[in-house]
Amino acid sequence: MKTMRQLLTILLTACVVLTIPSTARGQNVTTIVHDTDSAGAQTQMGSDDYRGSGQASYTTINSVVSDIYNGVLFLDLFYKGQTLRTLYITPNDPYAPAQNPPVPIPPAGYYRQYVELTISCYDATGNIVPLQNILTLSGNCGLGVDFGYNGVKYKLVMRPVLPAAGPVTGLAIVSCNVVSNGQCVNWTTTPSANSNPANVANLYYYAKGGKLTYLGQYYNTYRIDVTNP
Repeated sequence: MKTMRQLLTILLTACVVLTIPSTARGQNVTTIVHDTDSAGAQTQMGSDDYRGSGQASYTTINSVVSDIYNGVLFLDLFYKGQTLRTLYITPNDPYAPAQNPPVPIPPAGYYRQYVELTISCYDATGNIVPLQNILTLSGNCGLGVDFGYNGVKYKLVMRPVLPAAGPVTGLAIVSCNVVSNGQCVNWTTTPSANSNPANVANLYYYAKGGKLTYLGQYYNTYRIDVTNP
């Protein structure tokens, strides 16, 4: 079963020529996951409140990977074994829920198994735009997260380029907060209120052979900061 990182590498090698130097691949960053939006409302995706309350920082240490690889953010909690860190995920707040699903719809809760969160942006033709190249903001971005529940691997994703067949989802906005030497080094990602349907993600599961299979649509909100130290 391929991870999102492996699938992305194959896609980029085949289809996309990026402008980032090779030395920028795998660049460690700090990912800060908030539990509320900017107005203070609870988000459906949140942190584990590690060493704090209301948010938590994730860095590349102790089996956690937080990096930008080929212009895409990866936050991995399963890298090289187990980790105590988790991510709060709500995959069951229905918009167009699964009907007679072949696997259980996971509950809201703290997850660590198979967790890999990605943030990526795209141009008008579906090619990846490296996060470093977004100097103001882009509303053609998305967020996806893999996670495991009860022996099944799932993917909750909202972005313009979907990983498998399914209906249109909401989009994300990536805003650049700091530019240094012509590249962005600090970002905030939130759902786009102007996308249709707003705040809606597709839930898939990995069927036999690793095939992604669509289950239904569920709401997902979040606020995530990323900084390149």
